Amino acid sequence: MEETDGLPRQRMTRDVRELESLAGAPEVDVKAAEKLEEQVADLTGDYLNVCLLLVLYTLQGIPMGLSAVFPLILKEKNVSYADLGTFSLNSYPFSLKLFWAPIVDAAYVSRIGRRKTWLIPTQLAIGLVMLVVAGSLDSLLYVEKPEIKSLTCLFFFLYFLCATQDIAVDGWALAILRKENVGYAATCNAIGQTLGYAIGFTGFMVLEHFGLITLAEFITLWGFIFIVVTLLVGLLKSEGAIPPDDEPESISKAYQDMFKILGLHPVRLLLLLLFTWKFPFAIADGVAPLKLQEFGVHKEHMAYIASGMMPVVILLPAVVSRWTSNTTPWNLAMKAYPWRVLLVLVSTVLVSCTPSEALHRGEIPWLFYSAVVLVCFLATVAQQCMFVSQMAFFARISDPALGGTYMTLLNTLANLGGMWPGTAVLNLIDASSCTAETCLVKRDGFYLMSGISFIYGVLWYLLASSHARRVQTIKLSDWRV
Repeated sequence: MEETDGLPRQRMTRDVRELESLAGAPEVDVKAAEKLEEQVADLTGDYLNVCLLLVLYTLQGIPMGLSAVFPLILKEKNVSYADLGTFSLNSYPFSLKLFWAPIVDAAYVSRIGRRKTWLIPTQLAIGLVMLVVAGSLDSLLYVEKPEIKSLTCLFFFLYFLCATQDIAVDGWALAILRKENVGYAATCNAIGQTLGYAIGFTGFMVLEHFGLITLAEFITLWGFIFIVVTLLVGLLKSEGAIPPDDEPESISKAYQDMFKILGLHPVRLLLLLLFTWKFPFAIADGVAPLKLQEFGVHKEHMAYIASGMMPVVILLPAVVSRWTSNTTPWNLAMKAYPWRVLLVLVSTVLVSCTPSEALHRGEIPWLFYSAVVLVCFLATVAQQCMFVSQMAFFARISDPALGGTYMTLLNTLANLGGMWPGTAVLNLIDASSCTAETCLVKRDGFYLMSGISFIYGVLWYLLASSHARRVQTIKLSDWRV
């Protein structure tokens, strides 16, 4: 999601001149550009399209929210952290979608429509897979030894379908909204995915807590909703003809552009930073909630806390945009980084202070819960500052001549840099808790990995933050292929 709407007009016109001078193109008519900027978005005629996008993005978030429920249930069955690490592999397709995005973008059946060619079958498949998952829970999840590999494969396929649906919906959003309203596509994406995740995760937790629905019934319900909505979209919404200027480029050309970008020296340097900077946070973000549950905190309570952070996730990007709408947007991330590293240590101390006895007696230690909410709030703020800063930097360096390929590639690299630490840390916790021969637990690997993560974060900031700041000073022409 590009953060460009709040840029001052003077800076936008200056950036236009800079980009064109680097490309060797003649300077544009500044007055014409300013007139274009003055167009006010008017949703008249686009309200139904915005509603459609919200529905599609919300559906996309449902399986993601459900996938967050399963680790909590699996932890109740005392599965190992290594098994949870295996299950975490299911979300990787969303970080790898760039590798088949050119195919989704360029290959289609004209009679069906460029986007509906992929949207209709993928959403029908999501609904069917959810029905299969619902019918298989008794043999895969609710058994003495859950079938981790089978569950991982099913959700991996679900994420693959959701990622493919995301590519199609992102492309369709640019076509069904008028030019002056295209900015609403990112808003629909952010709100829809967040809402869908909350429904799939918190919605189920609340309904189950009051005994209103089981997991199998909840998944079955949404499986049928997927199928019904898809059939309605297929029958009632047409795409229309593709304008000649919007005809997709060939699949081979899209892949060629992608490999050219990866060959740039600044991109390789950025890749190294993106693949190393998030390792310290996996222990606090992914493992600390599981340890709290292990020590007696109810999973429903953690779901409520996570839901309470949703407004922060949605509103904070607008608040911090004033610090990212400049030529050095990554500075905000570097300011938030040490605070987020410090929160790793704070989270570890908080876990160690969990009042297990009081929780097991059914008491609610309000002071402890207040501390958990405060730490979650601070972590969410730091996380969002880093995310918005990162996205603003990507928007600044992406080559306009390559359309969405450049931005999608950078987002994919960033997502992968955030995915592997979670899987690695979950496996390392088990490895650090066992002897080589008998795997007798001699120490709590959580605390050992927390210490390692904290030290790693401090060292990364001391050694790499200066490089992260300097990468912003590389000329824009060096980011072009």
